Amino acid sequence: MRGLPWHIGLRYSMDRSGNQLVSFLSRLSMVGLILGVALLVVVLSVMNGFDQEMRSRILALVPHITLQPWQSGAMDADSLQSEVATHPAVTGSAPFLQGNVLLIKGAAVEPALLLGIDPAAEATVSSLNTFVDLDRLRAAPDGLILGSALAAKLDVTEGDRLSLAVPQSDQARDVRFARLPILAVVATGTELDQQLLVGSVSKVQSLLPDGEPLSLRVSIDDVFAAPRIAWELASVHGREYIVRDWTQQFGNMYHAIQMSRKLVVVMLLAVVAVAIFNIVSTLVMVVNDKSADIAILRSQGASRGDILRSFLVYGAVIAGVGTSIGGGLGVVLSLVIGDLVAALEHALGLQLLQSDVYPINYLPSALRWGDILGVCGTAYGMSLIATLYPAWRASRQPPAEALRHG
Repeated sequence: MRGLPWHIGLRYSMDRSGNQLVSFLSRLSMVGLILGVALLVVVLSVMNGFDQEMRSRILALVPHITLQPWQSGAMDADSLQSEVATHPAVTGSAPFLQGNVLLIKGAAVEPALLLGIDPAAEATVSSLNTFVDLDRLRAAPDGLILGSALAAKLDVTEGDRLSLAVPQSDQARDVRFARLPILAVVATGTELDQQLLVGSVSKVQSLLPDGEPLSLRVSIDDVFAAPRIAWELASVHGREYIVRDWTQQFGNMYHAIQMSRKLVVVMLLAVVAVAIFNIVSTLVMVVNDKSADIAILRSQGASRGDILRSFLVYGAVIAGVGTSIGGGLGVVLSLVIGDLVAALEHALGLQLLQSDVYPINYLPSALRWGDILGVCGTAYGMSLIATLYPAWRASRQPPAEALRHG
């Protein structure tokens, strides 16, 4: 009877002529498993997408490390850049200036952080040049580059002129005004669109208080090593410069993404566990429904091990079909989830993800086959473990007792 467990298990899994309630519960438990696995795959893909976009977009636009002088005065940018470049992890550096300003357009007023950059050197420390042609800023150093969300708040477009109020001291009346053209409106799809205001370092230096020193933006090869590298640079330059890294500005957001990923995985694993519990309940009902069949098989020479393996095969078929379909559905949904959400936003006329609340204004997705295999393998393994008790219970049924009540 070597092939008996496979034959019986497969027959029971495909049998639809028995107890209709048992058949319905069997299909229901499989649907629950499919949905649980699919949702887990989709959510993991979305969280991977946020993680990927955080690395490739936001962290590619912001400085990994900055060095700002402790005191006002001139900075020997060339000398500092040469010294910083000796660190093996540093891939580029560029001077910059920044200061707080008020943007004024008619009755609209918005606070912003004005960033002055060297267009020629900026490409070595950020990917801003992939979103806008920085040669335009080099050709027109008196102009500004504005984030799309900030431009929408002020109701301005490329070619308009924008008034700036730049504080010169703590005195409320000590303000310098300027009216500058907008060279470009940049849409990065990230929260930087809410605050991006860029000008040439020469123009910004003329607007900020006299004596405002230049600072240095530094890019490194491994962004997640920024705290360690910043500490190493501070050990050399810390007396003259304040050394900061990106984790001090965006670290909480990155850790929040990682924490959300873990919490969501735990919650969806609970959904899968509930579906698996339904499989256990279904198998217990199948055992009760098939008690007469079990007794006949036992009386014809089937061993307890044969009965045990038969119901293990039955549970394995349900688990295998459920996890396979769930994994496949999850993969398909992960591939189209961004387009589905974009279509829903277009149909409703709403922006579900706002860049002033979320790090990006669209729903990303990144499939990782390791996650898919891990989810399906875990769900399948949990399902097999869950079938042990009903299968063991079936193998322990006394044949005579079952026939008497059958």
